[in-house]
Amino acid sequence: MIKNKEIMVEGLNNVGYGLKENRLIISHNFRRYYVSGSWKSSKLGGEGSMKTIKSYLAVDLQYKEMVNEYTYTDGIASIIFYALFMGVYYIMGVIYNTKNIYLGNQINITLAALCIIYVLFRGHKLSSIGFSKKNFGKSFIMGLITGGIVLLIQLLPGVMAGRQFNSVSKLISNFIYFLISIGLTEEIIFRGFIQTRIYGIVKKPIMAILLTAFMFMFMHIPFQMGVAHMGFFEYMSNNFISLIITFGWHFVFNFMYSKYNSIAGPTVFHAIMNWSNYLFL
Repeated sequence: MIKNKEIMVEGLNNVGYGLKENRLIISHNFRRYYVSGSWKSSKLGGEGSMKTIKSYLAVDLQYKEMVNEYTYTDGIASIIFYALFMGVYYIMGVIYNTKNIYLGNQINITLAALCIIYVLFRGHKLSSIGFSKKNFGKSFIMGLITGGIVLLIQLLPGVMAGRQFNSVSKLISNFIYFLISIGLTEEIIFRGFIQTRIYGIVKKPIMAILLTAFMFMFMHIPFQMGVAHMGFFEYMSNNFISLIITFGWHFVFNFMYSKYNSIAGPTVFHAIMNWSNYLFL
């Protein structure tokens, strides 16, 4: 029996090995097999985890194909549009400061409409700015879940502190405003239009995303400069932290958009995130 085990484990036919030696051989090979098997299992488990993470972070194939097709003309158009956006926002801030007239609804919807007009003029599909039935449900659910998490983070401390909620009508009107005039319009402009078309002149994804993140961050400056009568550097120094946070949010919105090539998720998340700041009086 010992010799048969010896043959099975080590492939030896030498009958000169004694009982002690055979046990050592079997024990040694069992340990070697166990350690090797355990290492392989761990390695496979690690590879499986990495594949799962990569799969979750993967960009939609249609999104990849579309951004690779944009030309230099599209890239320049996105830069020109951004310059127009910044100028209009500064004027809007000045008007609000001097005449107390807020034109955010009209301006944002008009600018988003211009993006759509350009897309149609160029013969691109509306899916190129995120309007597609494909993956709409998945994107919407992702935006709803992540938005719900942010909502709870904002809601619980206020409830525990006994803060008073805004009126129902105010909550509804605020939500519609943040959903349409802020969430939808900004996602069309920055994730659907500028971020995708910028690939026409910046081919490396990380560089294109970083550039648009800076553009999204700076977008929030002109209106506030106009309102506060501050210079660019003065405003930057007074609001550095909030601007860095805004810079980071672009990566989140862009991930949600590019994962499903849909505007639904980032729009819902963007709206809930902003709305959650105005739940209480």
